[in-house]
Order: sequence, then C-alpha cells, then structure tokens
Amino acid sequence: MARSANSASVSFGFVGLGNMGSVMSQNLAGYAQKEGFPKVKIWNRSRGKAEQLAREGFFEVSDTLEDLGKSCDIIHACLANDEVALSVYRQILDAAKSGVILADHSTLFPDTSTTLRAEAVAKGSSFLSCPVFGPPAAAKSANLLVVLSGDEKSRATLKKYVVPTLGRAIIDCGDDTRKGALLKILGNSCILGTIELLSESFTLAEKTGFDAELFYEFIQQWFPAPAWINYGKKIRDGAFSGNTGFTIPGGMKDASYIRRLGVETSTPTPTIDQAWSHLSTAKAIGGEGLDWSSCSAGMRVTAGLPPFKGEDFTLAKK
Repeated sequence: MARSANSASVSFGFVGLGNMGSVMSQNLAGYAQKEGFPKVKIWNRSRGKAEQLAREGFFEVSDTLEDLGKSCDIIHACLANDEVALSVYRQILDAAKSGVILADHSTLFPDTSTTLRAEAVAKGSSFLSCPVFGPPAAAKSANLLVVLSGDEKSRATLKKYVVPTLGRAIIDCGDDTRKGALLKILGNSCILGTIELLSESFTLAEKTGFDAELFYEFIQQWFPAPAWINYGKKIRDGAFSGNTGFTIPGGMKDASYIRRLGVETSTPTPTIDQAWSHLSTAKAIGGEGLDWSSCSAGMRVTAGLPPFKGEDFTLAKK
C-alpha cells in the first residue's frame, strides 16, 4: 500500500488491546505513521490500556465504538469471544459509514463469522475473517501467519499492507468467511493437540526418570516447529504464566469449538476431549490466569505427580 502524492489517506481503527491486540495495533500504528495517515483510533473495554498506548504511540483514543464506525475506513479487532464480537461489531455497524472494512483477528465460530458478514453487507460494509497464528512475541515482530477470507475487493485492500505490517505470510481462503474461521479452529486443534501430546510425553519422561533437558533437545532437533519448541519449553520448565500468552479460558473456548464441530459432523475428537479434561483440572488448581500449556499440570495430576513440577503454586502462577 505504498502511498503516492495523489493517494487518499486511510483512517485505521483497532479494537481489543489484549496480549495480541496491543502489539498488533502498535505495528499498524507504525505503518500509518510511516505512510502519513491519521493516528490509529483505538478502543478497549478498559479505557486505561488504550490511554497508555496513546501516550506511547501513534494513537488516538475513541470514546465510543460508534465514533470508530463513523471515522475509520478500516477497523481491525482482536476480541475475546463470539458474544463480545457480536456486540462490538453491531455497535460499530450501527454508526458506520458505508464501505467500512471490518478485519477480525479473533477466533470465532464459523456461524458467527457468517452472521457478521451478512450484517455488514446489509449495512453497505464488509466483514473479513482474518484470524492469525502465532503468540504475542510473533505478533510483536510481525511474524504472524494471517488468514484472509471475505469480500474479494476488501481482501485485496488488506493484502497491500498486512504483510509485512502484521505478519510474514497470508493464507487466502477466498470469499467465504466461514472458511477463514474454520481454518483457525482446525489450526488451533493441531496446536492444542500438540500441547496435549507434549504434556503426556514430558510426564512420561519424568516418571521413567528420563532427563527433561535431553528430551527437549530432541524436540528442538526433530520437531523444529514453533508450537513444539515454544510449548515444549513452557512444559519442560513448568512456566505457565498467562501474562504474555494464551490463557486457559481462551484455550477452553477453542476446545469447545473443536468439540462442537465434532458433534455437528459426527467426528470424534478424542485428543481434544482429553486436553479439555486436563485444562479443566489446571483451571481448578491454578485459576484462569495460567497459559493454556498448563494443560500439562492436569496431565501430571492424572499421573500422580504434583501439578507444577516441584515449583510452589505461587511461582507457577506468575
């Protein structure tokens, strides 16, 4: 989206400033500033976080979602769940000028994505399902894998700047937003399944007396994929802080989507069922603030080990 002297200015908005949204919005703001566009308008349920970002970067805090709808051409969002997404986007669309593009980076159930697309079209706007793969650290370095689905013209608009502004690569799923939402759920099924397998394997290593450091070295050499390396390290160390990762409630929400799709299509999901059970145990022991890799704590309890690998409970929560 290189800007020439005659190109029109683009006004961006960003909604949802959690672990992922806060760093994604900063990358978007850096792009807007470089291109000479207006400051990125931001809105967050907790206004303090938006104000803090505005003090540090190229942002302007919006008082309401309606203000974003009226003043922005493209609004990116990273939201907690379907209920929040429906509420947020409906408030924006009720006030939005015609032609606004809503680029959703959340993990939504496919039916919700389809509903939001229809409601956006009815208002003369467009809704894109644009979930991303990668942890906050990858978001900060603009190293996310970005999924695009929805209206072709709007997808083309985002392709002009999403890489390298927000991510390293794009997977284009076409016009149907349901496909973008489905890919995110299928991908997260693979990630959660990896966490469950790592949890079982590290627990078995400990119970057989095998060195966890040596086992992790094997993982680095033989499974050099980000999920294996990043979550393997967390499970090896028993380091389950949710401050910079993906917390248990989000993991259980995604697991529920996978299981729901399984029920709707008569497809068994035994690995995810087991991960759900272990996440439930970890939540009961450590609360909602832990990273979803604390699934390992649930596995350890099942195997008769202390949940947090010799660390005290307080340390595991930090």
